[in-house]
Amino acid sequence: MSSTIDHLGSRQRLLSLAAVCSTSFGTGISFGLGFPLTSLTFENWGQPAWMIGVAGAAPPFAILLSLPIAPLIIARLGSVTAIVLGCLIGGLGFLALGLFQSPWAWIAIRVLMSAGFAIPWLAGETWINEIARDETRGRIIALYAIVFFTGYAVGPVLLQMLGLAWPWPFIVAAAVTGLSALPIVLGRRLAPPMAHDESSANVASAIRRSPVAMVAAFIGGFSEITILSLIPNVALAAGWSEKLALAMLTVTTAGGIVLQYPIGWLSDLVSRFAMMIAAVIFFIGLALALPFALGDPFTGLVTAFLIGGIILAFYALGLAIIGERLTGSELTAANAGFIIMYQLGGLIGPLFAGIAMTDNAIQGFIAIVIVTMVLSGAALLYFDRVERHRAAS
Repeated sequence: MSSTIDHLGSRQRLLSLAAVCSTSFGTGISFGLGFPLTSLTFENWGQPAWMIGVAGAAPPFAILLSLPIAPLIIARLGSVTAIVLGCLIGGLGFLALGLFQSPWAWIAIRVLMSAGFAIPWLAGETWINEIARDETRGRIIALYAIVFFTGYAVGPVLLQMLGLAWPWPFIVAAAVTGLSALPIVLGRRLAPPMAHDESSANVASAIRRSPVAMVAAFIGGFSEITILSLIPNVALAAGWSEKLALAMLTVTTAGGIVLQYPIGWLSDLVSRFAMMIAAVIFFIGLALALPFALGDPFTGLVTAFLIGGIILAFYALGLAIIGERLTGSELTAANAGFIIMYQLGGLIGPLFAGIAMTDNAIQGFIAIVIVTMVLSGAALLYFDRVERHRAAS
């Protein structure tokens, strides 16, 4: 797919990239702050585990509900206005959290905030795919993913510094979220001219047109949320200390951030679909090696670092495949479908993995991720064949 802003010079393209990545970093911090702020506050209020679970599930459900109409909102308002609106909703939501001491009020506010956050997330993904050239798409999207997930990792650290008590965590979170829109406003003249054809902003149709990317999104959500949620439990089951188990989680996250650019660079040199299949195979190999690697902390941490790089690569590679195969308003709708499938994977993964780990944490964990990868790899091969046949006809 050729870029829709080929008229921009290299410096203008770089500034456009900087604007959307800066906003992505800020929204990443907001995501990273919001989840622990809610769960820890509920814990301090003495809420039962099921209530904490409901609060944790509220944001992804809100995003799932809002994404089918998000392309229409972006089509009507334009990408810049839509991103500003989403950031303002999120910022005001953080202030509202500080004013209420009711768990149900918090859940309702988190639903509204997350519906707002879905808009800049979607618009940002579409923006980055529009400004990226095919020859550097993998590296550009890898950079975008690195920035977002670095912001996400910064969120809990910032919360640890600010504490949970009113007013500072709420004011700082609101300020960061609101100001996330500022780079987009300053770079509004460099916004890609996204197609605003409401009749083409059909998410269900876009999902059917880009099944390979949708499977990649599901794998990304499934593996990322499952691994990051449960890999400390696997380490504990292997006899690791709590400190080492948490270090494993940190190293996994670091691997996801550090390895993205090299993977993106490779995807620009070879077929991105081939890179996706290679990632599936490599992930299966790492999963099979994990029980043995856990016998030695150093080997286990190295394995976790590599796993982190692969699970985030599914997201970045899938997003790049959308950009190279779709154009115009279909791109916005496909990105919405991509996030929906990513969220579905993230919701289903920990649930099934938790059930599989009931009798034997390590073997159950390995079994569920390998079965998922084998089935997903087969689906990727099948749907790629379907897409190529459709393109040739």
